[in-house]
Amino acid sequence: MVKFSDIKPKIENPTKIGEGWRAVVYRGKFEGQDLAFKVASEDIHKHPIQKEGIILQQVNKYCIGPVFKFSGEDFIAYNYIEGKPLNEVLSKNNYQHLITQLLDQSFILDTLKIDKGEMHRPYANVLVDEDLKLYLIDFERATKSLKPKNVLNVIQFISRGLDNKEDLIKLLKIYKFHQSQENFEKLKDYIFTVICQKI
Repeated sequence: MVKFSDIKPKIENPTKIGEGWRAVVYRGKFEGQDLAFKVASEDIHKHPIQKEGIILQQVNKYCIGPVFKFSGEDFIAYNYIEGKPLNEVLSKNNYQHLITQLLDQSFILDTLKIDKGEMHRPYANVLVDEDLKLYLIDFERATKSLKPKNVLNVIQFISRGLDNKEDLIKLLKIYKFHQSQENFEKLKDYIFTVICQKI
């Protein structure tokens, strides 16, 4: 299986754009495509990177995440997204448009039984492009779960500062028990009739 070191010489202007304790992310042109390469920082982190590639391919079928291109022994490659973190873009004018996308994608992940993790603080791991299209990125911590909490965590994030949460808590409990489309829509309706008015 090819390693990143094998293809790196073929990448035009490989530039480091991110670094975590598991991986380093590079951006560069490869065979005419603007790609990001997530490379395991150590051998022990190869498996999580490979797992992320598998999950990306699954969620890509539902137009979620950056488009997966290919992988190697210690890396995955996907389309580079030119965007800004959600917290830098979110405003009163675009709030409903962006939060709708965030909630809808989170619900799809719930139905796929994928818990992405970190959705209670969707900052750097959610990008928004110039057309206000929202992308979930960084799936390396994602896990399969019988009761994923993507929607619950997003609502925890957007309901901060809400004084009276009694009705919301009831709806959340119902959704947690049965993650159906109907219960999800009730949550969304509440979010956009109550929380949006307070922005």
